[in-house]
Amino acid sequence: MTIKTESWKEQLEKVRAYGTFTEHKDESVEQSADDILNQEIEEELKLIESEEDTSVNEMSSGDMIKKLFKLKNDKQISGVANLLNMTDVKVLQKMQRDNPKGFLRMAEKLGELPAMEEVQEEKLSIEKTVSKLTEKNMLGRLAKQLQLNETGKEQLFNYFEKGELKQ
Repeated sequence: MTIKTESWKEQLEKVRAYGTFTEHKDESVEQSADDILNQEIEEELKLIESEEDTSVNEMSSGDMIKKLFKLKNDKQISGVANLLNMTDVKVLQKMQRDNPKGFLRMAEKLGELPAMEEVQEEKLSIEKTVSKLTEKNMLGRLAKQLQLNETGKEQLFNYFEKGELKQ
């Protein structure tokens, strides 16, 4: 029984000493596998960055799309740019490979449409308009419940639109 308690105490000391370097005084501390992998990845990234061609960095996105999809028409290029906002390059390349004529027609039709960013901005302005109309409707109902006259209604609307209260 004393042997078990001694081994238990020894194990406890080992566990307590694990975080410290008391048992590794003479040995060198080894790097973990994650540290080694991180160093290798950083070295590879540095090599890739140094080997990058500067001409690729100077190309515009339109030129890159033109070169990658072998397009000639500006409408097709802008259509493919719209598609790239929605999906991945590999998907578009597969679509082009499967049906080249259909891909060109689709890209040209999408090139005639406004850019996706413009459509999203327009959608936001519609949402703002709807919220303003909802607020005005609620203010109108409030004015009716309070039985305000025309000047009172104007003051109420001005207060909520401009934040000014004139008496």
